[in-house]
Amino acid sequence: MKVTWATEQGSAERGNEDFVAAAPGAVVVLDGCGLPLGTDLGCVHGTAWYARSLGTRLLARMLDGLGPQARPPVGPPEGVHRPGQRPLVARLAGAIADVAASHRESCDLRAPTTPAATVLALRVRGEWVDYLVLADSTLLLDGRRGVEAVTGGPSYAAADPAMAEAAITGTVPMGELDRASLLTDGATRLVDTFGVTGWDGLAELAADPGPAELIERNREIERTDPRAARWPRAKVHDDATAAVCAF
Repeated sequence: MKVTWATEQGSAERGNEDFVAAAPGAVVVLDGCGLPLGTDLGCVHGTAWYARSLGTRLLARMLDGLGPQARPPVGPPEGVHRPGQRPLVARLAGAIADVAASHRESCDLRAPTTPAATVLALRVRGEWVDYLVLADSTLLLDGRRGVEAVTGGPSYAAADPAMAEAAITGTVPMGELDRASLLTDGATRLVDTFGVTGWDGLAELAADPGPAELIERNREIERTDPRAARWPRAKVHDDATAAVCAF
């Protein structure tokens, strides 16, 4: 698997609260849930720290046990979604618990505004590809079946490991995939905010000319609407991250 990625902050005032990291056979993309500046998070570290801390711990846990002898899922292939196959949920739950333990003494994790993040994760396991999607970031699976967009629901990774159970997960035979794109919502505005292309077009753009140009296309349109009047949105420019995995 070859991974290419780009990330860009949306505002100089708050820095980039997205996080992306890759290692042989695995990649994670997180989008820190940016609340209005000045919000009391009950945490001395902040949202960017949380996304970075959760992302690095999740990546490390995903790599445990990988290798040429990694066992495939039991049973015959069932396509993209395999009921009962949720191999990354426990890894995410463990990573959430790790981060919570690391700052429980210094921060109030009971605060409803405690730092949180969306999570995208993808792992190659032998001839199989496992994926996980939590909250409103999007995974594009591009292969024999065309392009499938997987976007999560309203649950985020925060202080409670049980939130990992809300993730959408699946396992795909690697032979059925050409590419997979992991995109935060700042990188999917061409589809879900501006409506200038569909998921197929976004997948093509992510592949060629690539993640950096995909983000710049979003920025070009954002700059034509500096007051968010034509396309109402909470942030004129949002943090944007795109990672593309080629198989």
